Amino acid sequence: MDYREALELATPVSYELDWGTLRGLCWGDPSDIRVVATHGWLDNSHSFLPLAEHWPAEAGGLLALDWAGHGLSDHRPSGNYYHFIDYAYDLWQLIQQQDWKNLTLLGHSMGGFVSNVVATLCPERIKSLILIEAFGLLVSDGTNAREQLQQGFLSRKKLQTPRWRSYSNFDSAVEARAAQADFSTGLVQLIVERGCEHRSDGRWHWRADARVKATSAYRLPSTAVDDLLKELTMPVVVVRGTEGYDKLENALKNWQDKVSKLSCMTLRGGHHVHMEQPVKIAELLKSHG
Repeated sequence: MDYREALELATPVSYELDWGTLRGLCWGDPSDIRVVATHGWLDNSHSFLPLAEHWPAEAGGLLALDWAGHGLSDHRPSGNYYHFIDYAYDLWQLIQQQDWKNLTLLGHSMGGFVSNVVATLCPERIKSLILIEAFGLLVSDGTNAREQLQQGFLSRKKLQTPRWRSYSNFDSAVEARAAQADFSTGLVQLIVERGCEHRSDGRWHWRADARVKATSAYRLPSTAVDDLLKELTMPVVVVRGTEGYDKLENALKNWQDKVSKLSCMTLRGGHHVHMEQPVKIAELLKSHG
């Protein structure tokens, strides 16, 4: 399917935070944001293009953000890294800055993990929470804390002079991304279009900051996640793909009893099921509108 029309209807948006600029795309009225959609690690706002094809403009603004260091958003300043909590701070800061209320947070993978944390911090602003292939958090239980710190610090050191492989043509970049994907090449191409740029050396380069690859130096224990998820007072829907994230089942077993208004939906597809089943996601958003 060609998503040119969705791109033509999108309004580019940007927001100044205390470290730099977050950018994204909005369908509908940018002054009336109803849904904030956040993507997964190494994706970008184009992962919501299929959904945007089915978003009615009269429903208000559907905002798809590029996380820091992804898509067209700024990279974090030199000497900074991409700890999970900093993504959460960015989203929390943006919601406070813009004084958004009655929001639906729609988060895929990393975006879902961030969204369910942020929703616990400002539940009065969040009307509903839709998590695509995500629930709870990746936790430190059963890991060696010293080893986790050491690996995290070593990976930061290694990425002080970060580099990605470049490509002689756009199709090669798509092929490289598709080799690690569980969804169609046509959908991969959407993400690569925003995630790659053609530079003066004649080659295609990834826009993402290579520092996002750094290993996490610290993760919260599951008891901390228990405390956080108890604060989710709004309806929460977890959307699973039939061929999706294999650790989601354990996350639900661990924490589903902590969330009072939790429901689950399973759709045919993989980890990027929101791109594969955009009509179903649009219907879900409408039912929570």
